[in-house]
Amino acid sequence: MQIKVFKEHTAKKAMDKVRRELGPDAVILHTKKYTTGGIFGYGGKKMVEITAAVEDIPKQEILPKVILPAKKTNISHPANNKDSLTVSPEPAKMVLPKQVLQNYKSNGEMSSLKDMPVPILQTKTKAAKTSKIIKASNNITDLEKSNSVEKKQEKKIQQLQQELAQMKTMLNKVLQGQNSTGASKEILLSDALNEQEIKKTLINEILNIDNNGDENKNLFKNSLQSKNILLKYLRGYMSDSAGIEMEKGHAKVVALIGATGVGKTTTLAKIASRFVLEQGLRAALITADTYRISAVDQLKTYSDIIGLPLEIVYSPIELKNMIDKHNDKQLILIDTAGRSQHNDYQLTELHDFLAVNENIEKHLVLSATTKYKDIVDIIRKFSLCAPDKIIFTKTDETRSVGMIVNLLEEYPITLSYFTNGQSVPDDIFPAKPENLADLLLR
Repeated sequence: MQIKVFKEHTAKKAMDKVRRELGPDAVILHTKKYTTGGIFGYGGKKMVEITAAVEDIPKQEILPKVILPAKKTNISHPANNKDSLTVSPEPAKMVLPKQVLQNYKSNGEMSSLKDMPVPILQTKTKAAKTSKIIKASNNITDLEKSNSVEKKQEKKIQQLQQELAQMKTMLNKVLQGQNSTGASKEILLSDALNEQEIKKTLINEILNIDNNGDENKNLFKNSLQSKNILLKYLRGYMSDSAGIEMEKGHAKVVALIGATGVGKTTTLAKIASRFVLEQGLRAALITADTYRISAVDQLKTYSDIIGLPLEIVYSPIELKNMIDKHNDKQLILIDTAGRSQHNDYQLTELHDFLAVNENIEKHLVLSATTKYKDIVDIIRKFSLCAPDKIIFTKTDETRSVGMIVNLLEEYPITLSYFTNGQSVPDDIFPAKPENLADLLLR
């Protein structure tokens, strides 16, 4: 690991040096501000010292070059033996087979193959003159060989056509969700909810929500009645307000918080794109994630594409000033650095950072791939920052999202958004009961 210390008069100049010398993968280890020169601290110059590090790039192993001994040649002097001169022939060139099926189409047309010339083997005779009878016999033999080759090729072509037709039939069955007998596979609603890892007590509660528990146990997952039963249950725990609700008269300030690697920056870009490109709102982006140089560059790329101003802040005072600067905007989105739920110092630092403005709405970002016990631990530890809503990302990277239902029943949380991919701004949708039901029954 390379560790370097950078000293400049401003934090921005120091960060530029870090990016220029260590690259976008650099990690900030420590920052310090101090005054140099002057007399007893007066008249000195303010300095910023940043300690950064970057992982060493492992050197690629260089395999030893193996030199094979040259093949010996038997060369005799021509003066001794005229016929003894023997030289190793050049290596034979690889002859690639012709692309026999280059004009083969999906409808099985093979006209180009039928017109393909068939090679006829010819042999040289030592005699200069041969009888007409022998020549005729040879021609008949060559013709028979040619016809035989053509028949074999046609037979192979027909066999390929049959195999292709069988593959198409099998593929259609797979795409239509059918088994080998053609009957669609049905799954009971109770089994589907169990596969989603919803607690058994809650499954029974869902099935008995309309007092028809015994009948509901026989419902299939894909039936309309199953979705209605699930919706009726979810609406009891999920409020109608999902996502970000705009406010009239002043700027809506929203900050995304959470652990590292959950997709805060990409989610922030999706939200900004939706409000700006689809609703035409005036917005600004602020990033406090100065621990990762690549995070700033990523958000700068998004801001340039969307056409939004991007501000970089290093302290709570700078955050307060930037919020005041863009108070004329309708929406201000803040990206924060990832914090571990096991690091109390980082969580306290995040709390103090966002405390400069009491109107900041905090959305805790969680990955749907995280284990349930860890999710509960994260929610409990980040409660220090008093998150208002929860965003679940990466729902496309897991087969079960039932732990969301378990959380709704156990904790008084409000959901915000679901994300299901990396595409900006498409792969995000409000956390409504209908959308969660679709995730559970997909």
